[in-house]
Amino acid sequence: MSMTKARGITIQPSIGTTESKPNLNICKVGIVTRDYQKKFANGYKDFSNTLLQVLKILDGQGCDAVLFSLFSIIPREGYDPRCAFNDLKNIKSILLEEFQDGNSRTAGRYVIYYRTASGWEEYEFYQVFGTITGMPENKILDFVQKEIPKRILGNCCVLLCGETNGVKYSQGDRKIHDTFGLRKAIPLNVNVVLNPIHDRMTRFEMKLKRQFLSENNRWVISVWNKGKQDKNGKTRDGNGPAWTAFHNGKELNVPGIQNDLGVEIGVLNVKSA
Repeated sequence: MSMTKARGITIQPSIGTTESKPNLNICKVGIVTRDYQKKFANGYKDFSNTLLQVLKILDGQGCDAVLFSLFSIIPREGYDPRCAFNDLKNIKSILLEEFQDGNSRTAGRYVIYYRTASGWEEYEFYQVFGTITGMPENKILDFVQKEIPKRILGNCCVLLCGETNGVKYSQGDRKIHDTFGLRKAIPLNVNVVLNPIHDRMTRFEMKLKRQFLSENNRWVISVWNKGKQDKNGKTRDGNGPAWTAFHNGKELNVPGIQNDLGVEIGVLNVKSA
């Protein structure tokens, strides 16, 4: 692959493989979300209008990683998100999803920008599934065996949106089970699971699945967009911020940062627990 440049920043893109993946050590995470129905001052319904300011705030907070809700950036000619990375001192990784906006939103590649001794590089992959309903068992096992190793990035693992459905809720005993070995496939030294989401998941078992994945002294951090509407045009945002954080089976509060950017920002120190 050829190298690309953005105002002095050299980026070496790499498709998600176990050989090319970054080795992150996440300690303090910035979490960013928005109402994706809102059009910002630049005319786009993405994070591009606020990216520079958001990163500056979180860099000042000492964050080493920034996790955006999905449907993050609309790729287009004349705009490159990497231009916002120039003056960062503490942030070492930025995680976001590209998408196309129109009558409906279409998810694109998931990109992890990460800093190395030689400069910023990028690592990409795609969401594999949102639900396992009707999905052949061998496809789920294939995801666990072949895709999960690509998502182990140092002390963290990334599960996109409904990929957390790889653990199953049982109606019989009302518990979550690691039927396909998803949790088992994540090494014990991986103490952070990053779970960016497109929309708020309203089914009760989704929180139970995050709780289950957070057992054994692990964090599960989920963040989604506000603005999802039901068939009657009513939003289903719920109360509180558009994120959850579980640690070792318990849901914990994520402190928010007041801002006038039209987005919600939280900061979580995963080393303090």
